[in-house]
Amino acid sequence: MTVMKNIFHIFRFTGSFRGWYAAMSIFIIVSSLLNFVTPFVLKSIVDVITAQLTGDISDISMIYWALGILLVADVAGTTLTAYSMWVGDMMSVKLQTFLSSKFYKHVLSLDVAYFDNIAVGNLTNKLYRGISSITNFIQNATNNFLPFFLTAFITIGILMFYSPVVGILLAALFPLYTIITHRSSEAWGKHEGKKNEIADISQGRVLESLSGIRVVKAFIGELFEFHAFAKARDAIEVITRQQSKEWHIYDFYRRILLNVILFLIVSYILYQTYHGIYSLGEMTLMLQLVNQARFPLFAMSFIIGQIQQADAGSKDFFDVLGTVQVIKDAPNAKALVFPKKVRGPALSFDHVSFAYGDNAGDVLRDISFSLAHGERLALVGESGQGKSTLVNLILRYYVPRKGNIHFAGHDVGRVTSESLRKYISIVFQDALLFSGTIAENIRYGSPDATDADMKRAAKLANATEFIDTLPASYNTTIGERGIKLSGGQKQRIAIARAILHDAPFIILDEATSSLDSKSELLVQQGLTHLTRGKTTIIIAHRLSTLSGVDKILVLQGGKVAQFGAPEVLLRDKSSLYARMIALQKTLLDASEEDRAKALRQYDLVG
Repeated sequence: MTVMKNIFHIFRFTGSFRGWYAAMSIFIIVSSLLNFVTPFVLKSIVDVITAQLTGDISDISMIYWALGILLVADVAGTTLTAYSMWVGDMMSVKLQTFLSSKFYKHVLSLDVAYFDNIAVGNLTNKLYRGISSITNFIQNATNNFLPFFLTAFITIGILMFYSPVVGILLAALFPLYTIITHRSSEAWGKHEGKKNEIADISQGRVLESLSGIRVVKAFIGELFEFHAFAKARDAIEVITRQQSKEWHIYDFYRRILLNVILFLIVSYILYQTYHGIYSLGEMTLMLQLVNQARFPLFAMSFIIGQIQQADAGSKDFFDVLGTVQVIKDAPNAKALVFPKKVRGPALSFDHVSFAYGDNAGDVLRDISFSLAHGERLALVGESGQGKSTLVNLILRYYVPRKGNIHFAGHDVGRVTSESLRKYISIVFQDALLFSGTIAENIRYGSPDATDADMKRAAKLANATEFIDTLPASYNTTIGERGIKLSGGQKQRIAIARAILHDAPFIILDEATSSLDSKSELLVQQGLTHLTRGKTTIIIAHRLSTLSGVDKILVLQGGKVAQFGAPEVLLRDKSSLYARMIALQKTLLDASEEDRAKALRQYDLVG
């Protein structure tokens, strides 16, 4: 029952293709009916030849007419089949586009939190398996299922007309054959679900290891990764061994049943013909129809197997589509328009608390502060104190458990997320670039930007220094995740992207913490151009990034430990910020070992 529920779901979900289904059904029905021309034509020919051999008067032109009808029927069937297969191919590719677009669009709309708990390889596996199983099922439903069932019903009806005994025997064969096939498919599907679960995890790991191939090779992890893959394949083989054994046992019962009943039917027809009940033409017709009935019977296992595969393959696909977007724009949310002149704070947190999950402890507790437009704020604190979480709340990747966040005077919960992010540019510690050209990556946030604007952004980001040395300049392909560029080069491309986006609010998420001194200097110059005149939040993990900020927010234990101008915070000599500055001065003449030991105390970088 659950299987059929999912199958109906497939047809409802692809309801926009009902016109294609109707056209394919018409082609199939006509083609199926043409298949019955041959048995009746052969009956007529055999009857004419029999009459001639027994001395009855027969007209040879009847044979010519019958052969002509047979030729026309075959040519018409071939033509119709070729055209219907072309239509089927077009429907298939459109269906794949429809399914992948629906899936991808929905996944892109899901909250960031959803991706915290799922491997990308796992997700893409669900996508491709779902598309493949649904498309194959729809194709088989239109190309095979309908003609098989139609052939079966018409065949039984014709045989019932000539011989109720033969008709009843054949009609009884179908439900018996179907019951055995259903049980074999249930046994198959039970094991298939386990195989899919293992395959999803394994394929996800393969994708991760190939994406991180440099780490794999650096730590000599090739053998470990291969053994993990081989172990998964071994597990799949063990399941398949039992799965195949059960299926073939059922298939043996199925074939034995078919052999016995068809033997009885053929024997009965020959016996009745021998005793003159049927003519040779009628015998030929009935034997042809019985033989023709084998195809829908053999197809029954294929049909039920396809239904089972469609059910198993589409389940994960529809589960993902059924995932509800938790963070939605309020029904009355309006598009944020950033004012030319900001009156009041550009950003304010009012008693904000946040936890990752209903039963989890608060990561941020009662956070309150405000920032005027054009001010630069440094977020300071040891790792795990909630700095990145605070930024995620500004971007509305998550929503506070308590409290309110205001951006340019607007409650972020009452404006559309898209309009909010339009006015924010962010540079991450790991400058994520996409496969493609340098120009495409810089333009990512502003696709309609002119070449002049793009090059100006690259110049301000100090990126032209290396772009101009590349063979194809801005049209250079950088590889997946910008693998062909150095860390500093990738970071400058990311800064150029943010400059071109030209948002009034900038977030720098430890943008220089992983760079060497030379690259940091070049990137810092680019950041200076990016943040000039903009409200800026800097997540500081490197002490050198604290210079030039207007305010500092120190997070400790998920709470605001200190907030204010640097010179004010320094007055409290026991505060975390004052101790960090003192540490910085102390380490100027310290050894490398003492420096590393002291920095670990605050989980900071010198």
